[in-house]
Amino acid sequence: MQSKGRLLLVRHGQTSANVDQVWHGHTDTPLTDLGLEQANRLGDYFHNYLPDIHAIYSSPLQRAKYTAEQIARGGEHEVNFDPRLMEFGAGDFEGKSFDELKGEHGFIKKVINDEHHRPPGGETRAEVTERFVGAVDGFVANHPGQNLVVVAHGLAIAFALSHWIDQDRSKWVNYQISNTSVTEICTANAEIKFFDQTDHL
Repeated sequence: MQSKGRLLLVRHGQTSANVDQVWHGHTDTPLTDLGLEQANRLGDYFHNYLPDIHAIYSSPLQRAKYTAEQIARGGEHEVNFDPRLMEFGAGDFEGKSFDELKGEHGFIKKVINDEHHRPPGGETRAEVTERFVGAVDGFVANHPGQNLVVVAHGLAIAFALSHWIDQDRSKWVNYQISNTSVTEICTANAEIKFFDQTDHL
């Protein structure tokens, strides 16, 4: 009988947008000095989370790319980039503060209440969930019995967890994902093995 592969989801290191509380979904923001340190520590420690990695997939945005590369260097792995792993793109609202998006635009409340709400020039929560889940389900299907690492973004991971674990996409608000945290799930059993681990920090 084939052994079950493991699936670990990782959020990127800290960016200026995280510090300043602004929306940088598709905006390609570099890591802060602290974010670089977080990613480096994650890379040094990652074998404690998963000693044997078969494949690493990452969002192509540089904050995820650098984080993934630090994980990869331990075993000289190649990082596979997939745009379906990118963060929730808010279109014209990119670069606006969360306070603005809560207040004058009412965007945050609309996103919470309606997965099909679309910001101007952006995408819907449902679209983000479907592209992310579709990508990861495909990786798992293509690597039977293998251990996978997916490096991505806080909201995209939260949306996917609510889909896989709760089978209720409104539950994404229950998943607060820390910078460079590691979460292990089993999509087949709808089970979280561990959540938001930051032992490396």
